Amino acid sequence: MKFTTLTFLTTVILFGVLVVPAHLAAQNASAEIVVFDAPGADTTAGSGNGTFPDSVNDAGAVTGHYTDANNVNHGFLRSPEGEFTAFDAPGAGTTAGSGSGTFPDSINAAGAVTGHYTDGHNVNHGFLRSPGGKFTAFDAPGAGTNAGSGSGTFPNSINDAGAIAGHYTDGHNVNHGFLRSPGGRFTTFEAPGASTTAGSGNGTFPKSIKNGGKITGNFANANNANHGFLWIP
Repeated sequence: MKFTTLTFLTTVILFGVLVVPAHLAAQNASAEIVVFDAPGADTTAGSGNGTFPDSVNDAGAVTGHYTDANNVNHGFLRSPEGEFTAFDAPGAGTTAGSGSGTFPDSINAAGAVTGHYTDGHNVNHGFLRSPGGKFTAFDAPGAGTNAGSGSGTFPNSINDAGAIAGHYTDGHNVNHGFLRSPGGRFTTFEAPGASTTAGSGNGTFPKSIKNGGKITGNFANANNANHGFLWIP
């Protein structure tokens, strides 16, 4: 595996004024914002609950979670036409007031969804929901499974081939990166410089995987400073 440092030109600022290219300004002028609430989402003032989309694919299908009036979280899929499908990963905690539940994080072009669910013992597990609604639960090797720990497996991104990247928290509260192949094989990794000190909560946190297998994310070092990484397979 190789790690590469890249420098990107992202924004041009002249004399304190943000310069936006003309073609982008024209696109923004015609942009549309659609506001929505997942059915069952709690919208009580002051609750902090509601609807939390996390990912959209090129077709316009959206996935995320919503928090209901009992402080339980549920996954949802919103079709490009605006139709909602709510779902709970098998094994997800649904005890009122627990804050447990299902947390989708990414959807690919085919409509496969990945994310994590928190069970009734406050342990987190990864899941893959197929476009047809079939669930596959998984735990990264080495993920903590102690009740009440909040440890476990946290998928963050799925590419169009079905490869999944994310992190897992072990029994010592250290985080490690993982790649799950479409066939279910795991590769675990650490970004160079990532802290692995027990109890620190530091480590490696992959956030996104592209179709070619490139993975990006951040890592926290021993000084609790965060740095980006790019993994090129």
